[in-house]
Amino acid sequence: MEEAIEVHGKPEIINTVQGSQFTSEVFTHLVLSNNIKLSMDGKARTINNVFIERRWRRVNKQAYT
Repeated sequence: MEEAIEVHGKPEIINTVQGSQFTSEVFTHLVLSNNIKLSMDGKARTINNVFIERRWRRVNKQAYT
């Protein structure tokens, strides 16, 4: 996460699932201490990201072709 922020800049918001790596105190502190909003999908809702990822893939593909 630190490397991603360093390389790509700080996002306004991060959306994750409620897996243990994303609900850990270390991760949430890193996100919130950088003034990044943290959004989490409901438990066992990993499928939610599929739709967003597909949409962004389509948008990016159209923008660069």
